[in-house]
Amino acid sequence: MSAQYWGWLLAVLAMGAVTFLLRAAPVLLPKAWLKSALLHALNFALPLSVMTLLILASLSFNKAAAQPRYLAAEMLALLCVWLSYRQWRNVLVSMIIGVAALNGWLWVLGAG
Repeated sequence: MSAQYWGWLLAVLAMGAVTFLLRAAPVLLPKAWLKSALLHALNFALPLSVMTLLILASLSFNKAAAQPRYLAAEMLALLCVWLSYRQWRNVLVSMIIGVAALNGWLWVLGAG
């Protein structure tokens, strides 16, 4: 077997182990640690940080150089998602609105 195979296998096993440990942490960690101010602050800030990274990763800055209307459509769709989530606080509805808004803005702006 090749070195690339072993690299992929090691990566998958490492991700599985980290996922298992994170899922088991509330059961394994002492209750005093779970009530600490640091974990409460992390619990508050981490979802926003992850969503920010996902948003930045999803925007097509490479396509924007060749076709700026594509980035404009993505930004408008992102605005629609933000407004819908702010209004209804429902992730599923916001995701559906985001997909529909992106396709709609791509069609309206002729960037599709």
